[in-house]
Formats: sequence, C-alpha cells, structure tokens
Amino acid sequence: MRILSLNKNIVALGANSFFTDFSTEMILPLLPLFMDRFLHASKSEIGLIEGLAEFGVAILIALSGFYSDRLGKRKGLTVFGYGMSNLIKPLAFFAQTTTMIAAVRIGDRLAKGVRVAPRDALISAFTTKEASGFVFGFHKMMDGAGALAGSLTAFGVLWFWGESEETFRSIFALSLIPGLISMAILIFWVSDAPFTPRRERRFRPEALPTPFYWLVGFQSLFSLVAMNYSFFLLKAGTNGFALAMIPLAYALYNLTQSFFAIPIGKMADRYGKPALLASIYVAFGLGTLFMASGSIWGTWIGFGIYGFFAGGFNALAKAIISDTAPLELKATAYGIYYTSIGFATLASLSIGGIIWDRVGSTFLFEFSSVCALGLGFILFQMRHRIHSMTHE
Repeated sequence: MRILSLNKNIVALGANSFFTDFSTEMILPLLPLFMDRFLHASKSEIGLIEGLAEFGVAILIALSGFYSDRLGKRKGLTVFGYGMSNLIKPLAFFAQTTTMIAAVRIGDRLAKGVRVAPRDALISAFTTKEASGFVFGFHKMMDGAGALAGSLTAFGVLWFWGESEETFRSIFALSLIPGLISMAILIFWVSDAPFTPRRERRFRPEALPTPFYWLVGFQSLFSLVAMNYSFFLLKAGTNGFALAMIPLAYALYNLTQSFFAIPIGKMADRYGKPALLASIYVAFGLGTLFMASGSIWGTWIGFGIYGFFAGGFNALAKAIISDTAPLELKATAYGIYYTSIGFATLASLSIGGIIWDRVGSTFLFEFSSVCALGLGFILFQMRHRIHSMTHE
C-alpha cells in the first residue's frame, strides 16, 4: 500500500540523492580530519568553517525558495544547484590551505542552498498529506544509503592505500564519478511540477500557518545547542579512534540513518509528527552523552544513536511543512525554515569550537546533551496541541 505513494519522480529524486550523497560522503567525513591532521587547523577554525557553510546554505535556500515560488517551476533551480555542488566538491583535491578547503566547503553548501527548497517542494508536489512522512522518510533513506556507500568507500580506500595526505586527495578526486551519475538521473528522469504562482510579489509572513512557526522555533532552539557531524568525528579522534577507523564509525551513523528513516516516517504518519520529533531530540541527547564518556564503545554507540537522530530530524520537519504550507508557498516555507536553522547552526558551531579549545570537549558534549533532552521533554508535552493545529 505504501509503495503506491512512490511515483517515478520520487524514486528518481531518491536515486539522485543517493548518488549525490555517495559523492558528498566520500569527502565530508574526511574534511575535518584533513584540516586537523594535515592543515593543522584549530577546533575554533573548523567550527567557524562548518558554521559559515551551514549559514551559506540557509541564505540561499531562502532566496531560492522564494524565487521558485515566484517562477512557478522547480526543476531548473534543482538541476543548477546539484550541478554546482557535484563540480565544486572534487576541487578539494587542489587545496593547500584551510582557506581553500573553506572555499570548497562553503561553495558546496551554497550550491545545496540553491537546490534544497525547490527539490523539497518538488517532492511535496508528488505526495499527499497522509503519506508525507513515509515519502520524506524514503528520500532520507536514499540519502543515508548513498552516504553509507560513500563513507564505506572512503574507509576502504584509506584502509588499503594508507592514511596519507595523497590518499585523502585521491578520494576527493574520485568523488566526481557518483556526482556525474546523480546529474544524469536528475536531468533525464525527473519531471517538473509547474504551477500558477501568486500574483503578489511580496511575501506576507501571516500567509504561513501557526504550526509552521512552532516548528521553526523548536528546530532553531535545538540547532542552537546541538552539534553537527564534524564535532562527532573530531570527538572520535580524541576518544582513541585510529584515523582510518573514523570513516567506519561515520558509516555506522549513515547505516542507522538509512535503516530508521522510513520506520520513523511511518510512525510519524501514524502517531503524530511532533511526538516523533520529540523522540529525535531525546535520541540526540543520549548520543552526545555516550560520546562525552570518552570510551571507544561509547563512541560507537554515540554514532549509532546519532544516525537514528539524523534519520528523522529534517525529514520530519519537511513532512510537517509539506502538510501545513500552501502549495504556492511551499518553497518559501522551506527557505524560511532552513534560514532560521542556518543562523542557529552558525552560532552553535562557532561558539562550540571556542568552548572546545578553551574548556574541552567533554563539557561541550554534556551541555549539548542536557539541552537536547530538555527540549525533547518540552516538545513531547506540547505534542497534542501542535499535532491538532497541523490537522485543522
């Protein structure tokens, strides 16, 4: 029954995301390690670069989403964004300084900013409210599967070729291959979903419903106290992981992300998306607590739980937006959501890097854990109110 919710466009967009993430995750888990080990960057510098990258995503998602809603088309911007990203990432092969890595990282994220809102609106155009959790869960599963393939490829190359700087650079160059495959799928197998845009040229905030702003508020607060994958990777190194083993731990994160994405989406459709989102917050809190333990086994468990968290965090938010935002404002809504998350993430990672350098990683992870658990409890208490508003 559920499989009927997946038309050819959703499947093709999923395949496109699989190969894009295959390409991205060959590089992404290695960049913080590359900067730390070979370019001798501080945690503050790495945190600032990651924060600026996410901030760049946020700004362009907002602009791209608004423009897509005014244009009345989705595919063109999606193709442009994916094309930029898949051509920029392999340029890390040539990087000789932290600044050059920052340019590649931020350029890739800017390209993501162009594509995300129109792509999510495109997915939304091919699904229904009753199946939105499942459909976005499927898309997240394909993301995670591609990420798993990419991180396992990076691990395999490091394991067989050695942990040298030359091996890192070779992996960066090889990432171009799955990137080109993803572009072919998007161009030749995905249809557009044109619509009649609103005549008014100015966005009115009141045009979006109250549940949308509740979602943005909770997700932004959470992003302000959370950390992304880069700090988990660096923490694995301080917890005693060998360099070549860190991509394998990252592969575990991608495996659990891919495995749980569809079950989380299906449970959200059945029991309510706010309740499942609260459990996602709690999962993050527990994962960071295990990472803070400093042990090898705690790190493995932390990466596994972090994968469960990643399987639902943005997928559930995107499903809620799909349920609540008007058709002609969906890309704008996604843009506003990601912009707010981007501001919060920039602050979180920049401040987190400074705390790590000055106080240490254990305090940083423990503080993040307590805040995430608290927000999860508050959201769970409000779940019925928010859920009822999304179905009015």
